[in-house]
Amino acid sequence: MSAVEGAGPVPVQSAEAFDRARVTQVGGNYTEHHHRYVRGWQFLRGARVAAAELDLAEHAFVDPVGPGGSGQAAQAISRLTGPFRRSHVVVLCGEAGSGRRTAALHVLRGAGVPSERILWLSLDWDHPNTEQIPATKGHGFVLDLTSGQELKEDFYTGLADYQKEAEAAEVFLVILAGTGGWNPGAVATVPVIQLVRPSATQIAEAHLRHRTDGRVGWLTNPPLNALLTKGASAADAARLARLIEGADEGGQEAVKEEFTGWRDHLAGWFERHGASEDVPERALLIAAALLENVPAGVVLEAADRLFAEVGGVLPAGGPLAGRDLKHRVGSIEASMVDGEHISLDADRHGLSEAVLTHVWLQRPQLRGVLLKWASQISAPNATAVRHLQRIADCLVRLSLLPGGSTVRTVATTWIDTGRSAHRQLAIDVLERMALHPDTGAGVRKLLYSWAQQKTASEDVLTAVAEICAGQLGRDYPRVALIRLRVLASRTDGLAREAVANAVRALAGAPQQRILVLSEIVQWAESDDSTTARAGADTFLALTDITSDTLLELPAGQEPADDAADDLFVRGWRAALREPSTSEAAHAQLAAWLDTPKLSDEQVLPLVASILRGNLGQAGAAELLVGSPDSSPLGRARRKKLLDQLIGEQTASLIMPVAVPDPGSDSDGLASA
Repeated sequence: MSAVEGAGPVPVQSAEAFDRARVTQVGGNYTEHHHRYVRGWQFLRGARVAAAELDLAEHAFVDPVGPGGSGQAAQAISRLTGPFRRSHVVVLCGEAGSGRRTAALHVLRGAGVPSERILWLSLDWDHPNTEQIPATKGHGFVLDLTSGQELKEDFYTGLADYQKEAEAAEVFLVILAGTGGWNPGAVATVPVIQLVRPSATQIAEAHLRHRTDGRVGWLTNPPLNALLTKGASAADAARLARLIEGADEGGQEAVKEEFTGWRDHLAGWFERHGASEDVPERALLIAAALLENVPAGVVLEAADRLFAEVGGVLPAGGPLAGRDLKHRVGSIEASMVDGEHISLDADRHGLSEAVLTHVWLQRPQLRGVLLKWASQISAPNATAVRHLQRIADCLVRLSLLPGGSTVRTVATTWIDTGRSAHRQLAIDVLERMALHPDTGAGVRKLLYSWAQQKTASEDVLTAVAEICAGQLGRDYPRVALIRLRVLASRTDGLAREAVANAVRALAGAPQQRILVLSEIVQWAESDDSTTARAGADTFLALTDITSDTLLELPAGQEPADDAADDLFVRGWRAALREPSTSEAAHAQLAAWLDTPKLSDEQVLPLVASILRGNLGQAGAAELLVGSPDSSPLGRARRKKLLDQLIGEQTASLIMPVAVPDPGSDSDGLASA
C-alpha cells in the first residue's frame, strides 16, 4: 500500500512476500511506504453462516423505508456496488433488536457475494485491530463490534488502509455497531448507515410467507395476535415465526405459552402447589428442569437433596416412602421418555428453561441455595456428576437474568474454596460465560485481570490456565495465549505448571500447532527480559521429551514443516541464550539426541541448525561430547553431528584458489 506524489508517472514494482507482507520498489518521488508483516494466524478466523439464516436474509428480509425514502439495507448495497463513491467497507449502526445481523447478510448477498463466501469474523483479540481483519479474495465478512469494546483512533484510521486492500481483493466488509458505538470523528473513512427498527409483525409475516405461507393468519388471530408488541425486536419476530412453523396443527395455545416463557402455565402450577406439603413436588420440578431428560433415579436423588437443603425432612423408609414414580411425574406434568428419563420439554418445548427462569425471578432468596445445590449434585461421585455440561449451561443462562451477577460472584468464590466439587463447576461455568455473546467480553477481561493480579491465589491462577486450555483456547486462541503469557511472566511462578499444561493442550490440536509455537517463540525472543524468560520456560515445557504430550515434531514432508523447523530452531536458540534456562535447555536438547522417540530425520537436522554458528557457546561442547549417561544411540548421533559441523566449519575456512586459464600468461593477460 503506497501513496505517490508528483505529476509524472512513477514506475512501481510490487510483489507479495510471506504471510501477506508486501515488498514495493518505486522510482521517482515516493513519499510514503507501508510495510505490514502480520503472521497468518493473527488474522481473525471466519465461521460459515448457517444456510437457514442466509436463506431468510435473502428471501424474507424486511427493509423499512428511512428518512431518505429508501431502505437502509438498499442504501448499503448501493454504497458497495454503485458507480459513484463506491466503498468496500460499510458500517451498519442500530439499536439492539433492529436486525443488524440479518441486515448484514442481506447486504452482502445484495452486493453479489456468494453464500459460501460470507463469513462471521471471530473476535480473537483484546483490542480491535484493523491489521487482523482478513482480505481473502472474493469474500464478504461481517465484523460485529456491538459488544461494547472501545474503538480507538488507530482503528478508524486503519480502515482507510484496509479499504484499499479490500478494493484490490474484491472483498466486502460489513461492520455492525450499536447506536453511539461508532464515533470516528474527523477521521471518518467509511460510510455509515443508521438502521431503523423494522416492524416485528412484518418480519414474522415475511418469514412465514417464505417458509409456510398457510400459517400467516395465525399472527392476526387470538391468542397470538397480541404477542408482538410495538417494541418487539426482530429476534422476537423471528422466534415467533419459528414456533408457528414447527407447531402441531391447532397448536396456537402452545405457541403462545412457549413464546411467553410458559408464564401462565407456571403461575397456575405454583399457585396450585403452594401448600407446605407440596414442597417435595416443587423440588422435583426444579430438579427435572435442571436435569432435563436425565434418568429418573438421578432426578429423584437431586430433588431429595434440594428438599433437604431448604430444611425439608425426608420421610422414614427412604425409597419405599412416598408415591410411585408415575404419580410424582404426573404431579409436575412431565413425561417419561424411553421409560427411564424424565422430561419437561417433551410435551412443552422450552418448559425446563422457563421453570428455572421463573424460580430465579420469583424467589430471589433461593438463588444462593440453587447455586450451592447445583454444585453439590455435580461434585465428583455425586448423583449428577455425568451431567456437568447441562448444569453449567443452565447456570450460564441464569447469569443473563436480573441478579445474574450472583452466578459469576459465587463461581469466583468457589474457585478459591479449594473444594474440587465447587471448583470444577465454577471453571465450567466461567468457560461458558467467556464464550457467550452477552457475557464473553466481560469474563475474558476478568480472566486477564486475575492473571496479572499480584494477590491472586494459585487456585485462581490455575483456573485461568485451565479455562484458556479448553474451548476458549480453541475458539479464541490469541485471547487465550495472551492470558497465558501474563501467567507465565509472573515472578512468583505460581502458575508455571498450569501454563505448561495449557500450552501443551492448545498445541495438541494440529491446526493450532504452528500458531502456538510461533507465539511462544515470539515471547522467547522478546526484548523484555521477563517475557523472554517466560517464553523460554514455556518453550522447554513444549519440547520436554519426558512429557506425555510432547509437541508433534515436523516430519520434513510438508511445506508447513519448513516454518515449523524454523520456529523450533529459533525457540531452542532463545532458550539456550536465556541465562535462567540455558543449562536446562542444553540438558533437554541432550535428551532429544539420546531418545529413540525421535528419528534421526527429525532430530539431527534440527540440532545441526540449532548449533550451527554457535559452537563456541557455553555448553555446546558438552552437548556434542555427551556424558557417561548418554545412550548408544545418542553417542552415534553426536558423532554424526560433530563430523558434519566440523566439516562445515573447515570448509568455510578454506579460501578458494584461482586456477590460471591455460590460454593466459602468468599475469592473467591474454597471450599473444
